[in-house]
Formats: sequence, structure tokens, C-alpha cells
Amino acid sequence: MKADKHVLWVEKYRPSSLDEYIFHDESHKKAFQQMVENKTIPHLLLSGVQGSGKTTIAQILIKELNIDPTDILLINASDENSVDVMRDKIKNFISTFAMGEFKIVLLEEADYLSKPGQAVLRKYMEDPASPARFILTCNYVSKLMPAIKSRSQHFTFKAADRNEIAEFAAKILISEDIEFDIDKLDRYVSVGYPDIRKIGRAHV
Repeated sequence: MKADKHVLWVEKYRPSSLDEYIFHDESHKKAFQQMVENKTIPHLLLSGVQGSGKTTIAQILIKELNIDPTDILLINASDENSVDVMRDKIKNFISTFAMGEFKIVLLEEADYLSKPGQAVLRKYMEDPASPARFILTCNYVSKLMPAIKSRSQHFTFKAADRNEIAEFAAKILISEDIEFDIDKLDRYVSVGYPDIRKIGRAHV
């Protein structure tokens, strides 16, 4: 039961706005703020190590753009990476009427996509008449074909400083009124670093 409680903290303390998100690159912050102000986005490629905030910033962007839930398609390419998924699932989604100005396809772990799947994705990204905007997250950008990378605005995310993560974890424990040993907390941070999600699942 304790483990489940800690898993919920991962969501409970996940930043939910651009103001709450900790950017480690000021140019990234300005770019995402501009997208929200303009109420539109290009195709995005978010790369970096696990737990560096790629999915979080994608979710924040979708929220602050006020995208209708029916205009959002989430695919995890580690589970669905075939050419059939690209042709059928995505094609059916982007072919339907959009409730808003455009649709969002959030493609997690895009570096798991097969080469044929990437080829189909590239064609969808090249279509100027398509209502879809693709947000791709990946750990290994080198696994994506150049044509996909060239059609996306690329942001590389770095891991947060280990001391910053330890401080953030300590604040969570304090806010939850849980006593902890600072040395033990440091050990858990070291084991899970740089993936904050792993640290959030640890028993302190």
C-alpha cells in the first residue's frame, strides 16, 4: 500500500503549468511560452534521458493550449510501433473533424518506431493540409530518420541537478508530514537518478 501511495506522488507533484515547470534552458522556456501565446505549435521532437521532463512539458503544453480531449491521440511506440499502427490508428484519427484548430498526436518513445513506421509518420508530418501536430518524445534521437528530425522543432532535455532533485524530494516528504533520514534520501536519489519517477517510487 505504501508503494502505491508513492506512485501517486509522482502525479500529485508533477508540474501542471509552465510556471511550475523547472526549465534548465531559458531558450526552451521562451519558446514554449511563445507557443502558448500564439495558440499553435509546430511538430515537436523532445529528446533526453528518462525522467528529464519530456512527457511533463508535452502534457503542460497540451493543457495550456486548451486542446479538446477528442483532439488528442496518445501512442506509446514501445507498445505500438508497427507500420499498421501508423497507417490505421493515426490516419483514422487525423481524418476526422477537429473540435479545435488542430489535433495533437503525442507519440511517446518514438525511437521505438520501426523504420517502415517512421516512413509513414514522415508522410503525415509532410502533409501541409493535415490538421495534426505531432509531439514526439524519445531517449535516443539518433534512432529517428533525418526526415522526421528535420520536420520537427527539436528540444533536448538534460537531467536536473542531483542536489535539486534531493531538495525537491525532501520538500515533498515534508509537505506529506513524513519523517525521513537525509542520508537515506540521498542514497535513494543516487540510485534513481536521473529518473525522478524511480525516486518517487522509492521507500524512504
